[in-house]
Amino acid sequence: MKILIIGGSRFVGPHLVKLLIARKHTITVFNRGVISTKYPKGVTFIKGDRDKGFCAFIGSQTSRAIEELKFDYFLNFGTSASYQKTEIFPLAEESPIGDWPAFGDYNKGKVACERVLEKSGIKCGTIRPAYILGPKNYCDRENFIYSRIIKKIPLILPGNGLGVTQFVFVDEVALAIVALVEHRAQGAFNIAGDQIITNTGLVGEMGKIVGKEPIIQLNPDAIGLNFKEEEFPFDNENLIVSNDKIKKYGIEFIPLIDGLRRDYKNFYQKKQSKLPGPL
Repeated sequence: MKILIIGGSRFVGPHLVKLLIARKHTITVFNRGVISTKYPKGVTFIKGDRDKGFCAFIGSQTSRAIEELKFDYFLNFGTSASYQKTEIFPLAEESPIGDWPAFGDYNKGKVACERVLEKSGIKCGTIRPAYILGPKNYCDRENFIYSRIIKKIPLILPGNGLGVTQFVFVDEVALAIVALVEHRAQGAFNIAGDQIITNTGLVGEMGKIVGKEPIIQLNPDAIGLNFKEEEFPFDNENLIVSNDKIKKYGIEFIPLIDGLRRDYKNFYQKKQSKLPGPL
């Protein structure tokens, strides 16, 4: 199968490329080449600016991708933050997408992408991953928490610290993408682990992994639109989705704590040892 990956240089992309190569697909990667221009043998790299051509991050650019590319299947990288705000969980793929104020422009842009695809009539699918974790995460998530626990720097959690959410690991996202592409599966697919956890619970478990008691403080005002990402990487919103649909394609999810422990041992523990003194 001939596959074009737009972006694909930072986090999920390298995992995806490796899997696709192993499965004998013909791969072309298109991006600006800022992170890397070197890819495994057999991968064609095209340097270009997606803001000056096709892209799939906001609605108008999704339209351009549809108009400017020739393909028989299109997989959109969406987000579980596309759902319309609710307190009824878990959210299935048929649940309404729409405005969730706390997720701001990110929510609006991803919803717009899905709307364009819905109206296009093309054969397409959308993945809606939860917060993605894993080695070399360019979003400062695991490293943010581990570094502060180790250096005994307080972690300031938003709201009451009891917002409930899900996570998924980067290798699981890549496996899900491969399964959907190979089946040319249509519709939306939630990509999230089986377990849910509060922010307080997450920090506590990560403290157990590094063998130190975290110092937790709360910022009751940092909720909704007042969330401060510089204080903590995850907001206080409740967001729980069903993963039953993607499991029909053979995708399984590692227990959250097992995945965190694995990645700390294989990557983040080494990263912490290279950090300077107190932040």
